[in-house]
Amino acid sequence: MSGGFTGKILKVNLSTKKISHETLNWDEARDFIGAKGLGAKMLFDHLPPKTDPLSPENILMFTTGPLTGTKAQTSGRGTVVTKSPQTGLFLDSHFGGYFAMEQKKAGWDMILVTGKSPTPVYITIVDEHVELKDASSLWGKECLQTHEWLHNQEGKVKTAVIGPAGEHAVKFAAITIDGHRHAGRGGSGAVMGSKNLKAVTVKGSHTIALDDAEHFNQTAKEVRQKIMDNDFIPTRRKLGTPYLVKLINEWGFLPTRNFQDGSFEHAKDIDADTMQKRIVVGSGACYNCVIACWNKSQIKTGPYKGTSLIGPEYETLALMGSNLGMKTIEDVAYLNERCNELGMDTISLGVVMSFAIEAYHKGVISRKDLDNIGFDWGKTKELAALLKMIAYRKNKVADILAEGVKSASQVLGHDSQNYAMHVKGLEIPGYDPRGVFGMGLAYATSDRGACHQRAWTAKVEVLDPDLDRFSFKEKASMIKNIQDERASFFSLVLCDFAPISEEDCVGMFNFATGFHHTVDSYLQAGERIWNLIRLFNLREGLDTKQDTLPPRLLQESFSKGQAKGVAMTEKAYQQCLQEYYSLRGWDANGIPTAKKLQQLGLTHYAKQIRVKTDG
Repeated sequence: MSGGFTGKILKVNLSTKKISHETLNWDEARDFIGAKGLGAKMLFDHLPPKTDPLSPENILMFTTGPLTGTKAQTSGRGTVVTKSPQTGLFLDSHFGGYFAMEQKKAGWDMILVTGKSPTPVYITIVDEHVELKDASSLWGKECLQTHEWLHNQEGKVKTAVIGPAGEHAVKFAAITIDGHRHAGRGGSGAVMGSKNLKAVTVKGSHTIALDDAEHFNQTAKEVRQKIMDNDFIPTRRKLGTPYLVKLINEWGFLPTRNFQDGSFEHAKDIDADTMQKRIVVGSGACYNCVIACWNKSQIKTGPYKGTSLIGPEYETLALMGSNLGMKTIEDVAYLNERCNELGMDTISLGVVMSFAIEAYHKGVISRKDLDNIGFDWGKTKELAALLKMIAYRKNKVADILAEGVKSASQVLGHDSQNYAMHVKGLEIPGYDPRGVFGMGLAYATSDRGACHQRAWTAKVEVLDPDLDRFSFKEKASMIKNIQDERASFFSLVLCDFAPISEEDCVGMFNFATGFHHTVDSYLQAGERIWNLIRLFNLREGLDTKQDTLPPRLLQESFSKGQAKGVAMTEKAYQQCLQEYYSLRGWDANGIPTAKKLQQLGLTHYAKQIRVKTDG
């Protein structure tokens, strides 16, 4: 085997300051592919069971895949893998930019960080040369400030940094990559902050080896042309993800005012066309990507004039736009920029703040509780103040909200759990499943809590004439198959915006590494990864009764729009869930059977958890 991987894993123990490396296991690379999959295996193998996610013992990994940094389109992506402080479960959070490519060129397939430094530090990596440096002067700085300081100090390096939210262990704190991309979901920034690690910089000069460079590069060239010829790419390039705002609102499942409805009366004021007219000033791309979907934006008028950012993306427009009742694109962009620079996930923060507003309306939270801020739907200045209070945990209620919506609802009580919009502690993204039932199953069965990326069915459910979007029929098999395929794809690791066939993925994977995968064995690797993560979550205490949706989604219906009055019942959902379990080879309680684990070569892992596996 001679390509696709560097074959080296960097290990940094911040407690002992020991820096070492180990060799990649090629059999594991074949069976678990890379990024997500190999990261999951490393976490299971090396993390002691029931480890506190914010303890020094937790492992924080920056992982790459066999295609990272190559001529494969969208190959600039990497993954952060850890145990989530927000859910207590497995977390893989994917990011774009240039950091992962530079990590690979520096010679490291993975960077594993353990321990806790007694004082703030940052890690510098220049090829094989790795140092720990004092970050005391960086502690307290916002994300872009930190990125720019590091550029001035270390030269043209790629960066992964945290902001004040990560330093204060906000459970949905993000890691910011290269100044404006994000490993956003699940609280990896809090893990980094708990280790007193402010940043990682990397610079590489090595060539990435390929087993069969000629055939790899030829296939990559053909894939690039297929992407260029795809009819949808011009729209993606021109508008980015915000193109979805208009569609999702028209279809009637755009989260609105804490998921109380699915149609937003000001959607046209925060959609892609409005963005292009009023704030977009340019475009950009991650490493080796012809799609180039970034929107470079700047607020040109009003009280936030001069504010610059990359975005907002669709998820932010939904969760920090319609879900907060924001009336203008400038308002959403400003909240987005503040969230980015303080270092938080916009999806989780948007849901947390909308939850707080509803709790305020129901008398559960008072103005006095939040330093007399008169926050409400659409109040930008006041919500920006609330956002900052959460990032710094400035008072008792902000401290409660910083734990995430699940924990906050448990502490606040007064039936607030009925409108806490999460699955397994991770807040729900920008597609209300009452308008597309398949997304409900996707959220409930996702390996990291509510996530749209594990199986995004929203568009096909609406447009496919053979599917009923208001039914669970045929959704179980669709979700299972997409989850397996995405697990493989996110292990290679490429961007989910790239329309690349399974055959082309397997071709590039084999030419890069010298492996001999078929499409079937590639997809089985995804299934293996999915089942391993299920076992990890069970080991860490997952109650499979958590494979469900918030009460609001199962008990209430919309009052307007195309999905008005549609009910997603508990009975219908549970029937679909049991079908999903059966297709996965899991028992009626959602636990992988011994037969399934034997098929996937995971029997050893089943023995490590105290769970009965039926034949």
